Amino acid sequence: TLVLDAFGKKSAISNDPVTPDTRFALGPATEAINSLLLERLAAQSLLDLDAPARRCWDEFKFDDTSATKTVSLRQLLSMTSGLPGHADNFVSAPKSTPADLFTVLAQITDIAQPGNTFVYSDASAAAAGYLAVYALIDHRAPDAGLPAGYAALAKTQIFDPLGMKRATYATPANPTADDEAVGSSRDGKGPWQPASAAPKSGGAMSPALGLRLSARDVAAWLQFEVSGGVTPDGKRLLDASAVQERWHPPTSNEDRDYGLGWASQHYRGLELVARIGEQNSQASLVVIIPQYRTAMAVLTNAGGHDVALFLQNALLNLADFLRENAPAE
Repeated sequence: TLVLDAFGKKSAISNDPVTPDTRFALGPATEAINSLLLERLAAQSLLDLDAPARRCWDEFKFDDTSATKTVSLRQLLSMTSGLPGHADNFVSAPKSTPADLFTVLAQITDIAQPGNTFVYSDASAAAAGYLAVYALIDHRAPDAGLPAGYAALAKTQIFDPLGMKRATYATPANPTADDEAVGSSRDGKGPWQPASAAPKSGGAMSPALGLRLSARDVAAWLQFEVSGGVTPDGKRLLDASAVQERWHPPTSNEDRDYGLGWASQHYRGLELVARIGEQNSQASLVVIIPQYRTAMAVLTNAGGHDVALFLQNALLNLADFLRENAPAE
């Protein structure tokens, strides 16, 4: 059963209603699409997620020579590459490019050898996405075609097969004309105000943070996840094991809840595979509850503490509802 609906307005100063086809910023949950893309490429033997990432591009390097030789795409995706979390601070500006990203990774001091320590880093996930482009499309300098190449891979490998017709990494040129939600925020309990600037496409962090898509797109994606790799029109695109291994943490030397773009937590005996995050004054929740083969997403063009609390409550309310009303398989 699919339930799809839209509420509210596209911006804080617009009377235009949101529709199921209105695009929103997916934010950090973009990393789950990123890992899905790389798993899809690996399933076609186009990438090896466990081989040294340097095979994708022989100029890729970390500050540590040993780490450079061994770090894999899977470790970049799972945030166990050894990069420090503050690497994100150096490439989070809208004008940062893929070249800036790889320069930072080559110069910043690693905190651990790959595979030993989990440290959250959007830069790590973004690097994995762009390295896939190096391996398959573009071996030139980092700024020469990487964002467009990555978007093309996502379109042909994921968006087109799943019917995600509105999904894009491009910056909206005219939000009003192109059915785009505009982010908004407020100071304390004051009125909501539109975000001061639209997100920039093609930046350093695009594979980790840059996806914009509609509720209808998210529905197609989550149907694919819950069905274990079968598209909404019934075609198997990926083995269930490849889809589901992304939901759980890979083996490492410490306990944590982060897999490949997804975070796993337990609430009252239920596993919740979810991402909640904010980007450009828009917030999103995507959650899968494997025990009930159920998924839910909430996209909103508002950001801030109150919105984050609302999304967390929505996650737990869904879990409680299923526990009380749905039979376990």
